[in-house]
This record gives sequence, structure tokens and C-alpha cells, in this order.
Amino acid sequence: MTVTTRATVAACVILALVGLAFPTGVAYAEVVPGDTPLRSDRALLILDGSGDMEAVNEAVEDAGGRVIHAFPASAVIADLPSGAAPTTGVAAVFRHSVPTREASEFDAGARRAAGLWNRLLTAESASAERRISALDLEAELVDDAFVAPVPDRVQGSAEASAFTPDPTQTSEFMIGRIAVGIVLPESDGSVDESTETWTAGERSQVLSEITAALDWWAGLEPRANLTFVYDDGTAEPVGTSYEPIERAYSDQGLWISEVMAKKGFNGSTYFDQVRGYNQALRETHNADWAFTIFIVDSSNDGDNRFADRHFAYAYLGGPFTVLTSGCNGYGINNLDAVVAHEVGHIFMALDQYSSARQPCTRRSGYLGAENQNSQYGECALNEPSVMRGQVSPFEHGDLDPYARAQIGWRDSDGDGILDPVDTTIAINGVDYASDGVRTNVFTFTGEILDEPYASPLRRNVTINTIEGVEWRVGDSHWMAADAVDGGFDSYTEGFAFTTLPLPTGEVDVEIRVVDSAGNEAQEVVATVSAVDPMEGVLETTLTRVGPQAMDGGPREVTYRGSARSAEDTIVANVYFRIDDGPWEGVTADDGAYDDAEESFTLPLDLDGLSSGEHQVEVYAVDGQGFVETSPARDTFEVTSNTTQLFLPLVATLP
Repeated sequence: MTVTTRATVAACVILALVGLAFPTGVAYAEVVPGDTPLRSDRALLILDGSGDMEAVNEAVEDAGGRVIHAFPASAVIADLPSGAAPTTGVAAVFRHSVPTREASEFDAGARRAAGLWNRLLTAESASAERRISALDLEAELVDDAFVAPVPDRVQGSAEASAFTPDPTQTSEFMIGRIAVGIVLPESDGSVDESTETWTAGERSQVLSEITAALDWWAGLEPRANLTFVYDDGTAEPVGTSYEPIERAYSDQGLWISEVMAKKGFNGSTYFDQVRGYNQALRETHNADWAFTIFIVDSSNDGDNRFADRHFAYAYLGGPFTVLTSGCNGYGINNLDAVVAHEVGHIFMALDQYSSARQPCTRRSGYLGAENQNSQYGECALNEPSVMRGQVSPFEHGDLDPYARAQIGWRDSDGDGILDPVDTTIAINGVDYASDGVRTNVFTFTGEILDEPYASPLRRNVTINTIEGVEWRVGDSHWMAADAVDGGFDSYTEGFAFTTLPLPTGEVDVEIRVVDSAGNEAQEVVATVSAVDPMEGVLETTLTRVGPQAMDGGPREVTYRGSARSAEDTIVANVYFRIDDGPWEGVTADDGAYDDAEESFTLPLDLDGLSSGEHQVEVYAVDGQGFVETSPARDTFEVTSNTTQLFLPLVATLP
């Protein structure tokens, strides 16, 4: 991706996070007529206030798009095909500026979003501001990747038995929906002297830089289907009695614990507090993962570093990362590049710059990938990568294959599904029985398990869910099974279905399953022996009495038929279909089905049928609800009847 393109793409995602930092009264700015959209497939969607973000996501996907950044209850930014306009949950779609008159009718959050979108359209490229004088991340970063302590409470077998990520597994691989908490601590002077104060402009730029960094990751791997959902609580800084920038890294627990408690999260350690916050974000926003970014104001600090020279660091696998707003000599204008590097650590990518001393053979991540692009040692690869630091790899979208694998971006079998979500679907415990009265009707039950892709280093987990279960008998149509708990929304599901009445004989019953990542399983689960209680008892006959259908000729075929019940009951209904079309009712000749034998006439309108052979089927249902399982059938052919016109035409006048 070129510098200009990256800057443009990054610019288009800043609006909502920046909007959270602006008072309502100053948020709106209109763009002069003639502005152009950022990209033909990028759009601002103003939401209708219903709060159903899942419906919005589905509407965007149904329109062929994907939500990249979600700001609950207010707006989303999506890649959306030109001309597409989802309506569910969406009040308006904008690809150009939002006129003042229209924006005045929105609620406060949507007005802020509209104003920021408008400012976005006139924003100048920031690429010129990215030039920094020979600053090298390798020479400046000190120990910027740590491992967070794991509390004893998650090490028990009860929690480890499930395949869903537990509260400590906040970022196992960078795939799916990710909730992001952004915390801006603000010193109040009660313990340390307050030397820093967040201004609205600083907050806006910091939040914009963070969003640009996450957008960078979203653009690198479409198969990861990344969506970032931002916490509503990022509007205002959170008070602390300490001045974080004046403290050492080792003092972070003092101010992190305070700000987390003020956000309502307590725990035995500040890591537990942040994990609790992350878990709440994950549950609130129905996200697969969650992590927190702490940004410490350093605008008045001489070197934009903590007291022990740290300025940016993260914990491998979460739960958080900490950066100063100025990031040493990088400056706030390049904060996005540093955030992108630290987010790589959040999802377990290792450092690759030499002074980090990370060997080529060290393994990391859910896939246990080696670090073979490290500058520390003789490694297999030597190419630019964001995990080596510096601004240039961020500008050019550089991410080496080993770092990609460490964050889960590897497709070993080339099927288009990344390994961590390339799971195995197992169909287990299938059982069936007839209903005791109709010996050709069977009810099936069973369980589906989406077995995780096995990790060589981590506890096996999956974020996949079962999307649907279908069944069929023989080569008939696929039909939907029911979820035992009312909906398919977990990695393990019970299912049930009841067959239609089957003809006498043996027939295979097959099940097909698909999950949220596109994995499929298809299996013959049983061969059942049916005995049709209606064989010879409920019977339909069918005779063609009308002409053969021809193109350019008659467009109707007529059948006469009868349905008879040999039991002490009536014929209650007769149904027909052509080929594999839907079943439709047939009217009785006497106007009502109320006798043991009924006649009917079936004129078939064949408009729209192609030339060739077609089949009509007819079956009856008796007054007790028994269904004829062997329909009466006939085939007919629609043939071509071409009229030829020979030229020239000669007219003889009288």
C-alpha cells in the first residue's frame, strides 16, 4: 500500500473515536460542495438508534460489505460496494459530506459522527508530517514486550474444559470481532504534582492515531474479517492521583489500579482489573477478543518517556498496552505506527529488532510460529516488517510471514480459511426413532461439535459457531434442522428434525453442517428401513388429457386425477409440483375434499418452462393427517415449434 493510500485509508476511520472527544456543540463541520468520497467502497452509516448492532452487521454483509469500525448506537464505517445501501438499523448512508440541514435532524452522537466525517473529507494527507530524523526503533525501545502474570483461578480443570476463550485469553489470534478499550489517565495532583493536562485536540489526535493503526491491521488480511468495536467510555480522561509520565514503568500498577477502579473494575491485581474490563467489553459488544490501550499524556515532558526510559510496551497475548502520547522522538503524528507495533504484541507477535534479543527459533502465538525474521541471529528471512519497528514498515504495509503466523494469519492447506478457525466439525451421538404410529416417520437427534484447531503452545480454543444444520433423505432437497436450545450460536449444538413420511424400503439420511468460518461437514448418519402404513391405503392416480406443450403452441398441459383412501377416513387435500418446485394445492372437482374418493382436474400453466422434459408429481393427505409417500408422477416434454418465414415476401395487388 502506498503512503498516500495508507494515509487516505487511515483518515477515513478517525471520525467516531475522535467524535467521542468533542462536545456536541462544536462537532459539526460542513464540507464545501464538490468534495469527493475517500474511496468508492468506504461509507459512513448513521444508525437509527435501535441499538441492534448485530442487525446492522448482517445488513452490511447482506449488501456485500463488511463493518470495519463500529461505534455502538451512533455510526459504523464499512467497506460497502458502490450503490449498496443497507436499511436494517441504518438511518442514512453517506459517501460524501453530510449537509447541515440533514445533520440537524440526527441525535447528538450521530451529529458528531457526521461532522467528523465531513472534516475527514477535507483532511490533508499526513504523510509529510511522518518524516522523523533517523529515529530507529531498535535503538530506542527497551523491553517493550512482556508476559502478564496468570492468576491461579483460571488454571482449574473446570474452566479449561470448554473450548471458548476464558477471561485471561483476550487475544489469542487476530481474527474476528475485537473490542477495544481506550483509557486516557489524567493526574489530579493529589499525590504527584500534575504536569500534564489532556486537551481536546490532543485527545482527538491520539484517538485518531489509534484508529488508524487498527485500520492498518484490518487492511492487511481480508480473510481475518476484522471488525474493531470501540468502548463508549473513551470520551473523557479518567482521574488518578499519580502523574503517570513522571513515574517508572514499574509503578504502572499504582495509576492503572486507580483508573480501573474508577471505571468500576476491581480485583486482586491491576491485571485482573483490566481483564475484567476487557471481559465486560467482550460480552457487551459480542466480541471474540478484547484489549485495552492506555495512553499517557506526555506533551509537556522533555523526552516523552517514563522515568525509566520506556515509552511503549505491551503484554504478549494481552491484556493491555501502554504508550506515551509523544512516543519518545516519534511524536504524536507517528503514534499510529508505534500503536500498530504494540498491537502486534497484543496478539503475540514477537519483536524482531536486534536489541530485543529474540532468537530465530523462539516460538509464539496460537500456532507456535518461529521468529525467523528476527535481526538477532542468522534467521531464515530478512525483510521489512512492522515488528522490526520504525515508521517505514507501517507506511508500506510490511508484515513478514513469521509475524503473520504468530498472530494466526496462516492458511496451511490453502482453502482460504486461516488456520486458527480452520476447525473440524464432528457430528456426534446421532439417534433416531419412529413416532410409534407412522412407521415411516422418524425423529433424529444429535450433537455438533466444532473441534478447535490444535495449538502446540496454547490451550485449544475456537471462536467459531455452528451456523446451521441441514438434513436430507436420499437425494431429496436439503431441509433445515432445529437447534435444541432455540438457535445455532455456539461451537457445540444439539439438533433435531423429523422426516416427512418415507416410502417403504431402505433410505440413507444425510446431515450437512456449516460454521461461521465456512468450514463444512457432510455425512450419511443412518440408513433407515421405512414401512409405509399408507401403501395401498392412500393412493392417487394421474392421467394426462391435454396436449403436449410446445414453444409457440399450447402453453398448458391438463391432467385428470383421483385420490382414494381405503381406510375409514376422507381425502383431505391433494398437492402437486413441477420438477423440484414448491408444492401447491389442487382444487377438488366438487369444490371440497370431504369424501373417501375425490376427483380433480389439474391444468398446468407452463409459461417459463424451458424446452425439454419435465415432471409433475401429485400426492394426497387423508383426514387423519397421513401423507401418501409415493406420489403419482408423469413426465411431459416442452418441445420447440419454430415458425419459419421465407423472404422475400411478394404481395399481389388486385
